[in-house]
Parts: sequence; C-alpha cells; structure tokens
Amino acid sequence: MNRQYAALLAVACAIPLAGCGFITGSEPLAFSASPATASDEAVSETGYEQRAQRTQNVTRNFTVADQTRQVEVTNQLAKYERDISLGPLGSQRAGVFVAVASPEVEVAGQAFNPIEDLSERELLAQSNSQYSAISVGSQVGSENVTTLGQSTAVKKFEGTATLAGTPVDVYVHATKFRHEGDFVVAVGIYPQQTDGEAANVLTLIGSLEHSGSE
Repeated sequence: MNRQYAALLAVACAIPLAGCGFITGSEPLAFSASPATASDEAVSETGYEQRAQRTQNVTRNFTVADQTRQVEVTNQLAKYERDISLGPLGSQRAGVFVAVASPEVEVAGQAFNPIEDLSERELLAQSNSQYSAISVGSQVGSENVTTLGQSTAVKKFEGTATLAGTPVDVYVHATKFRHEGDFVVAVGIYPQQTDGEAANVLTLIGSLEHSGSE
C-alpha cells in the first residue's frame, strides 16, 4: 500500500459516515429511511384503508479512494386504498395513495437517491395497486400543501390506466420533498369521474407523519 493511499484510508476510517469497514470492503454501508405514513385521523376522514407497509431494498456501488464498495439503501413504502363505485365496473379499490420515504445518501462527496428519478407510473407499479398499464400524460394543475412543517407543490396530471381489465381515465397527484434526512414522495391516483377525490388526496398528503432517517 503506498503512502498516499494509506493517508486516504486513515482519513476515511476517521469519518463516522463511511466507516473503516466500508472503505476496506469488509462490510457494506447501509442507510435506512423512516416510514412516511398518513395519520390515522386523515385515513378515517377520507375513507381510505392501509393495505400495505413494507420496505424496498436498493443496492448501489460507490467508488471511494479508487476502491468500489457497496451501499445498501432501505426505502419505506405505505399504500392506502379506498373503494369507489364505478357504475358498470361496480365497487373497486380505485382510490390509491402511496407514500415512500428514501434516505438521502452521501458518501465521500458523492450523492444519490434511488427515488429521485422515479416516475409516477413506476412508483404505482411498485405499489402493487389495482391499476395496471398506467400512462401519465400532461400536467393539468398544481397546488401547494403544507405537510411536515413545510410547503410542497403537489402536481396534478391526466392519465389513463387499466382497472379490472377496463381502460379508465385517471388523475395522478404527485409531490416530492426532503424531510429530516429522507426524501418523501407521495402519489395519489383516482378515476376522473370521481367527485371530491382530489381533496382526499391532498388531505392525506397534508397529514403525513415522518420522523427522519434511522
């Protein structure tokens, strides 16, 4: 080991964020988000029901001091659904709300976030919702909502999706912001023919609870 690399290793081992085991390759560096969930009061008020709360693991390689090491990221996902009457389709779990928290990762000046470029369609696909073949179209609106002590822009998009084998015109609401060391993403989707569902989605976003990275 040359003197320059030895000096870099000594400095790296002194940084609590990375740790000597990560630099030497003896162990991966792990980051975990805290769950972001809608409040019980808002869930009850809007008629939604929590259907799932689970983790998503993402692995990424980082190069530090000319050595490639593995970083493990644990995201948190919470999914809520509401039954909506859709005429000939009957009652379907057509109101879907998903909240995802992902830790902000920075190692030796390099940063990444596994959900930074995640589209609304990809996020909903990962939620295993009732919808399939989701296509998100043009943005048709935006509204600021106060959540977790800050204002965030909630964008509204037109879209189409398949529900119970039938094409349905939908609206998709989406927002993303940082809170206590995590990225928080919230997405709501519902049929365009439904009255009042936008208010329910905004209520759920405004009620989010999140304590920050673990």
